[in-house]
Amino acid sequence: ADYGILLARTNWDVPKHRGLTVFMLPLRQPGIEVHRIEMLNGNREFCQEFMTDVRIPDTDRIGDVDQGWTVGTRWMYHERMLFNSPYTSIPVGSGFGSGSAGAAAIARDAGRIDDPVALDLIGESRTLQLVRESLEPRLGEGMRARVMSDQASAIGRLFAAIASERITTIGFELAGAAAGAWAESDGAVADVGSDFLMRQASSIGGGTTEMARNVVSERVLGMPREKSLDRDIAFRDVPRGPSSHT
Repeated sequence: ADYGILLARTNWDVPKHRGLTVFMLPLRQPGIEVHRIEMLNGNREFCQEFMTDVRIPDTDRIGDVDQGWTVGTRWMYHERMLFNSPYTSIPVGSGFGSGSAGAAAIARDAGRIDDPVALDLIGESRTLQLVRESLEPRLGEGMRARVMSDQASAIGRLFAAIASERITTIGFELAGAAAGAWAESDGAVADVGSDFLMRQASSIGGGTTEMARNVVSERVLGMPREKSLDRDIAFRDVPRGPSSHT
């Protein structure tokens, strides 16, 4: 990417969710180092960035000063809506684990297509896929009609993660021993083991599933807010680790 989105602390004298400002950050400039992180499946698209004395003009600011949390929650809304948002791009060929791409194909290439247990797993995988495909449009329609809060996007995000993990696990269970070691000639079984190792990534990106559960309980169902001892404390006074700057 040519730009990143930077959520920066711009006011230390207000509580943590206030005093944040969002900037568009040009990545090709002095003081920015981008280090790729190779993940378990060999993918190197995830990165960590180091910034040293980087200056960003106010013209690159998004939204009002100290109101970045409002901007941040809006982009999280679009990330949670995935396929139902016009602002979220999905790389070609990506999916929710190998199981969703073909649990039946995995069972066939693993020699288990006639196994009653395998047929149950294929049915479960397909059911999760159908529910996921129907849930997000329904949530989108509800939010557009204003009969549902836009915070209901967390419902879709939560189910997508749960379904993704289970579908990927089903693929792993269907592959059997071949999931631990495979060759290119193994067809649909190949790389199922790598997908299984990466399955929890879907529960982290876009805000963790624990965060989604909090959003659903508090902002959709109206349950009491979880207690937070630092909610009304200036961020400057919140205890932090020794490496934090003030």
